Amino acid sequence: MTQAPLFTDSSCYHAAFAALLHAAEPHADPFLVLGNNAATAARLADDGLLEFSDPLEPLTSTFTRHGYELRQHPVTTEQEWQAALDTLGSTTAIAIAADAFHLPHYWVGYRTSHALHVVVLRDYDKDTGTVRLLDPGEVVFLDERVPLDQLTPAMCEGRAGQAWMQLVPLPDRGSARPDAGALLDLSQALSGTGSAWMSGTSLVQALHSDLDVYLDAVSNRPRAADGTQQDWGLGPWLLLGLWWYHHTLRWLAGHLGTLAADGTLAGRADLIEAVDRASRDLLVVRNLMMRLGVMPADDKRSATFRGQLRPRLELALENLKTAGTALAALAEEKR
Repeated sequence: MTQAPLFTDSSCYHAAFAALLHAAEPHADPFLVLGNNAATAARLADDGLLEFSDPLEPLTSTFTRHGYELRQHPVTTEQEWQAALDTLGSTTAIAIAADAFHLPHYWVGYRTSHALHVVVLRDYDKDTGTVRLLDPGEVVFLDERVPLDQLTPAMCEGRAGQAWMQLVPLPDRGSARPDAGALLDLSQALSGTGSAWMSGTSLVQALHSDLDVYLDAVSNRPRAADGTQQDWGLGPWLLLGLWWYHHTLRWLAGHLGTLAADGTLAGRADLIEAVDRASRDLLVVRNLMMRLGVMPADDKRSATFRGQLRPRLELALENLKTAGTALAALAEEKR
C-alpha cells in the first residue's frame, strides 16, 4: 500500500491534499499541481462588502487542470459517513473536512470552534474499528491509528459543512505545463478583472477602501464556539478568507519556483519574489486585524498597529500588480 509522505504545511487544505495526491500518484509534485492557482475565492456581496467561498472550489478547478477529479461528498448522516468508510476500504486514502470542535487531537479548535479542519484517512480496519489518521498540519502533526468512534462526532454532529473527498486520476491526461492561456489566467487572477472571483488587486483595494468597516467587523465577531463555519458573519470569514488567500499566494510562489527550477520559467526570480512578498504582507495585515480585534481601544499600541495596515496593503497591491504584469508578458511571449 502506498503511504502518504510525512509532509507538513501550515495550510490544512494544502497539506492534506498534498498527501492525498501522493497516495494517488507518489511521483506527482504537490507544488506543481496545488500551486497552480491564484484565485482569491472572494466576491463583493450585495452590501458591497467582501464575502469568501470555500477554498475547495478553486482547488477542485486546480486539480481538474492537472487531470484529476476531486470528488466531494457532503456528510450529514451516519449513513453518509459509512459510505466514506466503505470507499476507504477499497482505495488508498480519502480526505475529510471535519468539525474541529470534535477532534480531540486538534487542540487548536477542540471544544472551542466549529471550524472545518481537513485531514487524511487511510488503512481502515473494520475488525478493530480503527483508521490511520494523518494530520499533516504544522501545529499538531499526527500520524497515528485512532478509533472511528473518535471521528464520528466530528463528521456527523451538527451542520458545519462536513464532507469527505477522494482524488481520482483521469485517463489520458495531457501535459499541464503552462501555455499562454494558463499564464494569462494567473495574471488576470492576480491583477486583472478576475474570473469567477475578484482579482487579488481588487481584493486589496476593497480592503483599503473600507478598512474601518472591516476592522469593526473583526472586533465585533463572535468568539469561540458561537455558530458553525457555515453561519459565521463578515468578521470571522474575512480573517479566514485572508488566511486562505495568503496560502494560495504562498503555494503559487512555490509553483512558479518549481517551473523556474526546471527551466520552464527560468530567470524570473522577480516574479516569484513579488508573489511571495504579497503573500507575506497579506498575512501581516490579517494578523494585525486579529490583534486589533481583541485590543482595548485605549491601548497605546492600537495606533501603531493601525498605522501598519494601509502601508502593508499598498505593498501587497504593488507586488500583485508586478506579478500580474510579469505573467501577462510571459503569456505574450508564448503566443
